[in-house]
Amino acid sequence: MSRIAKIAAPLVLGSAALVASMHQWEGQKLTVYADKLAGGLPTYCSGRTFPPRPVGEHLTQAQCDAIDAQTATEYGRAILACIPADKLDQNSFDAMTLFAINVGKAGACGSRAAQLLRAGQREAGCRALATGPDGRPVWSYAGGVFVRGLQNRRQYEANWCLTLAQERAP
Repeated sequence: MSRIAKIAAPLVLGSAALVASMHQWEGQKLTVYADKLAGGLPTYCSGRTFPPRPVGEHLTQAQCDAIDAQTATEYGRAILACIPADKLDQNSFDAMTLFAINVGKAGACGSRAAQLLRAGQREAGCRALATGPDGRPVWSYAGGVFVRGLQNRRQYEANWCLTLAQERAP
């Protein structure tokens, strides 16, 4: 393998695959709603909660598309601030960004998954998105109650993270 072939491709902030996954898991709500799983937190577009907006406010498709792109870029930068780019490929980066959008920047960066990825343990880090060392679900609870939909999302993120970038088309 040549020296050039060993150099990793640059990571794309806000990739099309990431935004599509945001829409898949968060939906894209044009009307601000009170998210029951987040204790009634006003939520809009693809899971955005900040800046706060009043429940019932309507946004346009163009506004939400711009907000979603901004969210993907913002949370991607947060992941790159806590996990060196050379420890990630596009899929693990996008999966960690999707995870951060759901659990928060601090939650994602302080997670066992991030710790393992920083240590260069890609497979273990990816698996840690969905399960703890004991094999039990992690990051799948709201208000102390297990939520199957959250575990399904965690498993999706873990599987995406485990798939090498060249094996997955956007």
